[in-house]
Parts: sequence; C-alpha cells; structure tokens
Amino acid sequence: MRLVPSILLAATLAGGCNALHAQTPIAVPAYQAYKDVKLTPAQRASDLLSRMTLEEKATMLSGSGWMESAPIERLGIPPIKMADGPMGVRSWAGSSAVTNAKGSSQVLATSFPSGEVMASTWDTALVEREGHAIGQEVKALGRDMILGPTVNINRVPLWGRNFEGYGEDPYLSGQLGVAYIRGVQAEGVIPSVKHFAANNEEFERHRIDEAISDRALHEIYLPAFKAAVQQAHVWTVMSCYNLVNGKHCAESAPLLTDVLKKEFGFQGLVISDWGSTYSTAPTVNAGMDLEMPGGDAMKRWFSTGQPQAAGNGAGWLTEDKVLAAVKAGEIGQAAMDDNVSRILRVLFESGLFDHQHPGGGEVDTPEQKAVALQGATEGIVLLKNAGSLLPLNATKIHSIAVIGPNAATARTGGGGSSLVKPKYAIAPLDGIKEKTGSAITVNYALGVSMQGEDQKLDTPEARAGLLAEAVKAAAQSDVAIVVVGRYSKIESESFDLKTMDLPDGQDALIAAVEKANPHTIVVLNTGDPVTMTKWLETTPALVDMGYGGQEAGHALASILFGDANPSGKLPVSLPKRFEDSPAYGHYPGENLHVDYAEGIYVGYRYYDTGKINTGNVEPAFPFGFGLSYTTFAYSGLKVLPLNEATATDHTPSIEVVCKIRNTGSRAGAEVAQLYIHDGHAKIDRPAHELKAFERVELKPGEEKLVHFKLDRSAFSYWSSEKHDWVADPGAFEIQVGSSSRDIKLRSVMNLKN
Repeated sequence: MRLVPSILLAATLAGGCNALHAQTPIAVPAYQAYKDVKLTPAQRASDLLSRMTLEEKATMLSGSGWMESAPIERLGIPPIKMADGPMGVRSWAGSSAVTNAKGSSQVLATSFPSGEVMASTWDTALVEREGHAIGQEVKALGRDMILGPTVNINRVPLWGRNFEGYGEDPYLSGQLGVAYIRGVQAEGVIPSVKHFAANNEEFERHRIDEAISDRALHEIYLPAFKAAVQQAHVWTVMSCYNLVNGKHCAESAPLLTDVLKKEFGFQGLVISDWGSTYSTAPTVNAGMDLEMPGGDAMKRWFSTGQPQAAGNGAGWLTEDKVLAAVKAGEIGQAAMDDNVSRILRVLFESGLFDHQHPGGGEVDTPEQKAVALQGATEGIVLLKNAGSLLPLNATKIHSIAVIGPNAATARTGGGGSSLVKPKYAIAPLDGIKEKTGSAITVNYALGVSMQGEDQKLDTPEARAGLLAEAVKAAAQSDVAIVVVGRYSKIESESFDLKTMDLPDGQDALIAAVEKANPHTIVVLNTGDPVTMTKWLETTPALVDMGYGGQEAGHALASILFGDANPSGKLPVSLPKRFEDSPAYGHYPGENLHVDYAEGIYVGYRYYDTGKINTGNVEPAFPFGFGLSYTTFAYSGLKVLPLNEATATDHTPSIEVVCKIRNTGSRAGAEVAQLYIHDGHAKIDRPAHELKAFERVELKPGEEKLVHFKLDRSAFSYWSSEKHDWVADPGAFEIQVGSSSRDIKLRSVMNLKN
C-alpha cells in the first residue's frame, strides 16, 4: 500500500488557541490495470483474471438467470443482460413459449422485417442501419446483448426457421451478417451470430445428428460465421442444439476450438443456445465459454420436465459442478482461464464494463420505423407481372377486392424467439385502404380462415360461405388482391413444416378468385417456399412480401401502386415442389441421423448444375430473381488485374467492371450479381458460385459503372485432403447477371499460381 505524506492543517479553536493536527495517512489503492481504459481489452482482461478466485471464475461459466450472465460484485464485473433477437427486441422474461403466450407481459419494440426479407434487399448498407437501430433499442430497454443475427443456410424448404436467416448462399448470408453485426457493435451492444454450426432443421433439433462432409461444412455452412469473425470481428457466437458428425456442438472441440477459435481466429466468447449443454468437463474443455440459462430461472424451467422431454440439457456448468471437475483434474486451469478471459474481453471490448446501459431511452423512433419500412419495401420481390398489371393505376381503378387470411391481419414474422411484439402493425388491407383513401372502393373478404386459427371457421359449411363471399367480392371489383401464406403458429422455431403446400383452402381460394376476376394479384406472406403449381400458370401477377415486420402493409401498398419500384431479389431458389429440393430423400433423417448427402449442392448450386440428377431441375423461380417496373441493360464487362504479384487469399487481386443502364421510364434499383465458373478444377465444382454483388440505384436513362473486387479466395474450393483452401490455376469464367439463371455478361480470365 502506498501512503501520502500527512498534511498539517492550522485551525482556530473555539478558545482562541492555535493547534496543529496531524491527519491520518490516506491509503491510495494500488494500480489496477483492468480499470485503465487506455489499455487493450486483452490486457485489461488478463489483469482482471489474475485477481479472480477459482470460485469466481467457476461462477462466470453459467448464467445467473434466464438472460443474464453472472456478475462478480467484488471486482465490479457487471452481468450481460440479453434479449432475443434477431428481428428486434423482445421479452427476456422466459422462453418464447412463455413470452409469446396470451396474457404474458410484453416488451414492445420495432418489428423489423424477417432476415429473409432483409436478404431480399441485397442491401448491406440498409442491413447495417438495421443493426444500428436494433442496438439503439437494446440500450434504450436497458439490455446489453441481442441474440442475432441468424446466418444458418436454408437447406430444406420445410425448415421452420427459414424466414429467420439470410437464404441459401453462404457469401450473401455472410455479407449481410457482417453488416448487421457492424451496426449492432457500433452501438456498444453485443450481437451473437447463430447457430454454430449447421442448424438447418427443427425436427428433433436437440437430438438430430448430422453427417456433413468437411468440404460441405467449409464451403456452405461455415463461411458466414467465418465472415462474421474475420470481417466484422463479432464479439459472440452462439452454438447450436444439434449434433454435427456425432458430437453436440457444445462438446465439439473440432468445431469450437479447432475451427472457430484457431482456424478462424475468433477472440470472443461462445455462448450456448438455451439448454444445449449435456456435460461439464467435455463442454468446458471443448471451448464452450458461457452456459445459458442459469440460476433459479434454469431450475424452474427444468422442474417442469418439458425441457428434458424435448431433449434440452442445462445446469452442467454451475459453480459446484465446475469446481468438482477441477478438483478431479478433469478441467485444467488453462481451459477455465481461457473461457473466463473471453467473457471479460467482450465486456471490455463492448465498453459494457465501464458503461452499463441503464435504459429509459426511446424505442420505435421515427428513424427506426423508417428503417423497418425501407427494409419491408426493398425486400418485396415481384415474381410475375403478365401484361404489366402492376403497378396499379389509381386513376383508372374504381374498386379493389382485398381477400385472404393474411389480408386483414398483420403477420409480421414467424414464430419462436424472433417474434417481436410491436406497438402497431400495418396489415395489407390497412396499407391499401390508407393508400386509396376514398378514391377507390375497397371490398374485403376473408375467403378462407387461416388453418388452425379459428375452429369455427374451419368447417366445410363455413369455408363454403367464406369462399362464396370472396368470389362475389372479386367479381364485383376491377382488381382482386389475394394475400395468402402462413403465420407464426404454423411457421416457427421448434418444429418444421409438414408440407410446402399452402395451408388448407388457400389454393382453392386463389383458383376461385382468378376465375372470377382475370385481374388477380397473388401476394405471398410467408417465410418458406410454397407449392404454386396449381395456380401459377393462370396468375397474372405474383408478389412475394415475406414477413415484412410492422410496416409490411405500407410497403406492399407502395409497391402495388408504384410509389416504390420493386427491387427485391430472391435469396433462395423456389422449387416447384419439395421433391425437387436437393435435400429431398435426406430429410429429416432416420433414427435421429441425417445425411447431408447433397454435399455442396445446396440451392442454386444444385439446380444450375444438375450433376447429381438425371437432368437439370428447373426451379419455379431461381436464386437472385426479381422483376422491376423498369428495365436494365448490362454492357462493357472488363476484368482487370490489380496486384497479382503480391496477392494473397484475402487481398483483392482482380477488379471486375461493367456498366448498367436504366433503359425504362421509372427510377429503380438493380442488383448486379457476380458468379464464378470453374471448369478446370481437379475436383467436382458447381456450375457457378456467387462471389460478389452490388445494388445500384438508377434514374431513367442513367448509367453507372459497377465495380467488383475479388481476391484469390473467390476462386478457391476446400480440399479435404490438404485441409485448406485451394485455387487451381487456369481459366475461370466471370459471369455477371440479374439472377443465377440470367447471366448477361461473361469473360474468361486466367488465374496464375
């Protein structure tokens, strides 16, 4: 302890006598490096770790509540207060089954569009703005961490959480995930990119064991996480429930340590999904840093028996169990120190150690609403527009029939932990009525009830009456708009869809309305592909609005009436039927085992290559597809070397340039997509792979240069033999187009050694 010299003070006493009083020496604390904000997070964490007792370290490996990490008050270590995610902030009081139940206390926040809708924008700048907005709301509500983004690949059309992720392509998913993470972290809020790795089905998600090749893992299921780590420097990664190649992720050193921490260089903390741990020492030693949930909340949850029946595991990294494993020599000091130091580094990196979030700020601000609206609008994909039925001309239309189970109800998102409760939500009918005002008569008819939502309306008699009302409304109107799809009780976390077909009665509704009115627009309000073969051929116009969040109704109206020009592009291939999916026959698996037998041939890699089929399977709509109210012309493709002599796997060595002109009469946005074809590789490769994209806003007649920069990794494949990325020198074809099946420009370039 350091002592300062005593200070002698003169004081005039009441009796007029002067006296000198020697003060007690003042103790000044020793220098505490972990409190020094000038030091790096790693230095501060190292110092703080050295001051912790073994018991304190053990305490930090498990949560203290449903969504709080354990604080250490003696050292001023705050808890990390979490919230779901990823489409906005929702209640953190318990599981989604509890917080989504009727009558439960709710947290009201901005309901942003689903991940799949945001992916349809192909707009990284907008997704980053969304990350900022969500981070701001997290802080305003007094929380520190959002459990998102979801970057798992859409492997199966029936996955219950397809709406939550960014589609089927690892590059697109990675770039959008990076944008989201950058926005959130810029606000000093901790994101948690999830679910590591290969959470692609909800069927028996706690028990299913996925057999995935090393190549498929590295080329399809891991790149988005790699981008999150190496490009966005994400602070937290959440593990998955499922097993991969025989091991639960929480116990998988090959995934958590070898791939994530060593190969990718991840410096942050790994957090378990809620109830996804099944052991003590194997979990700690594998590299799982923080088990959730914990404390009394975990005990209450497990006391019901339901989590165990579903396959959950929890309560394995409690202080007593960890200390017992340490005493038995099953957990070494180095492993525990690494886990705890990662938690501490995130606290310092995020600024949370020095500045907690007290809450009390504004939520759902005009700026945040604007991001939600722009996302919902840009994310709408125009799939068909025969005879230019759209946009609707409000001066020539006198009546519109708005029909369907999703017309008058705002279906903002799919179910589960991502379902946000907004202060308001605009249904399609609301948006259309607000747009048309008194100038156009709007006739509404339910047409068919949403399957399972109201049993009274599911009888044959009730359905016949509803259908008759819809046909009458359509026949008496100039235009009919049928809004069909699913909702959060059918499409959700925890279970997969049973079929690609629309819910009961919706196909019949579309057919009947189209027969009554040749000017019918079908709107899809769902997050998974649907079977369209029964009515697509006779449908003049088809719009995919997805789950657009609270502003979806406004966004749809602006597209239908031409206030906004549709610019969304599909982030997934839409198959004609489930049997056309590359995962068909290898889902959901048998005896809790599923073989990812399609390997790297997921989505368009399968449809556009046709190498594992008897022929080339044609999707209903290809990856990257989306129509506009204007037209675009591509020209002038050039491939220019930059610095090949000094190029590395991640240093841009090639620049691709082309021109895009708006050749129509409306302002619009085009998404130029760059694919690479390798026809000379030593191993089998897909027909082409997305390696760059650029969203371009153009006025009528305007032309812009589009620049893409590629590094050597863009030409590489994963070699399981070398356990590394390999780019075979030789000729590659650079392809630029408006979808995976609409390539406008091609150029051959030679890659040198």
